[in-house]
Amino acid sequence: MAFIYTQSQLLSDINRKIFGKIGMISSQEDFINEVARTVNNDVSIRSTRRKIPLSTGLFPMVYQYPAPTDLRDYKIIDIPPQAKDYDDTFTMIPSEQFHNRKRLGDVAIEDYNGVRTLLINSEIPTGGQVISELDTLGTWEAFGGVENVAQDSSDYIKGSGAITFDISSASDATAGIVNTDINEFSLADYLGGDSAVFVWARINTPTDLTNYILRLGTDASNYYSKTATVAHDGNAFVAGWNLIRFDLTNLTEQGTVTDASINYAAIYMTKTTGKVDETDYKFDWLLLNKGYRHNITYVSKYSWQSETGVYKEKSTESSDLIVADTSEYDLFVLKGRQIGLEETGAEQGMINTATRNYVAAMETYMSNNPDESMIMVTSYQEQQ
Repeated sequence: MAFIYTQSQLLSDINRKIFGKIGMISSQEDFINEVARTVNNDVSIRSTRRKIPLSTGLFPMVYQYPAPTDLRDYKIIDIPPQAKDYDDTFTMIPSEQFHNRKRLGDVAIEDYNGVRTLLINSEIPTGGQVISELDTLGTWEAFGGVENVAQDSSDYIKGSGAITFDISSASDATAGIVNTDINEFSLADYLGGDSAVFVWARINTPTDLTNYILRLGTDASNYYSKTATVAHDGNAFVAGWNLIRFDLTNLTEQGTVTDASINYAAIYMTKTTGKVDETDYKFDWLLLNKGYRHNITYVSKYSWQSETGVYKEKSTESSDLIVADTSEYDLFVLKGRQIGLEETGAEQGMINTATRNYVAAMETYMSNNPDESMIMVTSYQEQQ
């Protein structure tokens, strides 16, 4: 669908409806963005529905995923697999309910501290391999500027514990753990495609922490390495527990790795040399997994598109296109008339008439174009 109505055209059509008084409005850009926001808050405009690939595959036993940046409220329509060879239907539930009882097919949106996360418990085939539960110290040792490597049985994600360590006073650029005698496993069926390795990392403070690096190989001289600069959900590292994903694509190979015989692993951060004398860093649950590609269909909060086709939340150019088909465009004109009459001091009777005309048009549109977004289902009484 090609959108054709520009910001300039919309302002012109509204101006005709308010008797040429658009010049009385102090900021026409703020005005037109308010009109667009209001209509899209009132109605799920058909033209704002989008279908894009999820930024990562869905993985067994992994529940946090990046949400589309332009997702409007909780308005997800579906999360269909790109190659369907299994049943995969979803029910929207509150995020607290998702955490309290995980059931196949549940999906939720979590919003905390200005960060949005998509929670999905998909019915994808089970699989994957736990490289190390990281419950006990075993043969894990310090890597880089680290001291006090130990088991922590009080603060962990899965199993019965995690491995904790402190950043020492040494001026070292790395800090983490290494195992030169891990239980041997094969990477042969996981390299490339949508496979990834996951680990939970607890961060005391992300200040001066650059990235996390995973090494997997035959020994300390022959290994693959992969770097992660953000958490799996696409957000920056934060203080507390972070799920980190290392995609098994475009790996850097040191020496020659025997893919079928992996028994060396290292997980560590890259940091500034001044990041020293910090406690309470941890790793837990090192998992090798295969992903399944899905799309996501949803209602976007971006009401505009630049003349080059880039979606925008706020219009800043007269050439920006309103994301609306012909039948939808009139809703923006009618809402613009209502708000414009209010701002230019029109008689209340005129404002009331404009309001009724907009509401009637909105109800007709909604009747002809039902909102297809998932309805949130709450069933706390079913929790165990």
